[in-house]
Amino acid sequence: MTRHRLILGICVALSLLLIVSALALFQQWKSRQARVEQRVPLERLGYCDPNPVTPCIVSFSQDADGNMLVNFLTEGAFYPDFYLTIKTEDREHLYVCDKVNRFATSVYCTGKSLPVGKTYQFLIFSLNEEILLAQGSFPIIGMGLVTPVVIAPPTPTSTATVPVLPTTLSTTLPTIAPGSTPTRPSYPSYP
Repeated sequence: MTRHRLILGICVALSLLLIVSALALFQQWKSRQARVEQRVPLERLGYCDPNPVTPCIVSFSQDADGNMLVNFLTEGAFYPDFYLTIKTEDREHLYVCDKVNRFATSVYCTGKSLPVGKTYQFLIFSLNEEILLAQGSFPIIGMGLVTPVVIAPPTPTSTATVPVLPTTLSTTLPTIAPGSTPTRPSYPSYP
């Protein structure tokens, strides 16, 4: 009977030790969680400059369908997938973003075309966790527009005479005897 009590006592002691250890680990994990006052400041979003802080906006352009393309520079392949929201005075516009295949730092977002010159609020959210990654308010200062290329047939010209070039050229090559050294012309002088 004392043997059973000893085993039962050891089991209870181990169980209590396991519970206390689990509580201590939980408290340690909880204390490491970021609190509001400990969060990393939100990235400021703006135009790229010679020493860009990423993410930043490289340019605005318009595709053939009239959609606006916003071109971003990011930190690289490990930057999270994201989407862009642009807030105007009365609405929020959603832009779908895709990474450029061969350039890990380039991302382009497509959505509604907005007027140039007005100031908008730009917000980048991570696609998976819906976390705000960066934001900024600034105007769209310029936009590359698609211009169609028109290829017109050649216009007839006056019947001017075109000089006719000979169809064959005769060239006389000097003959060099085996074992002799070719002579160079005097002009231009060779070193």
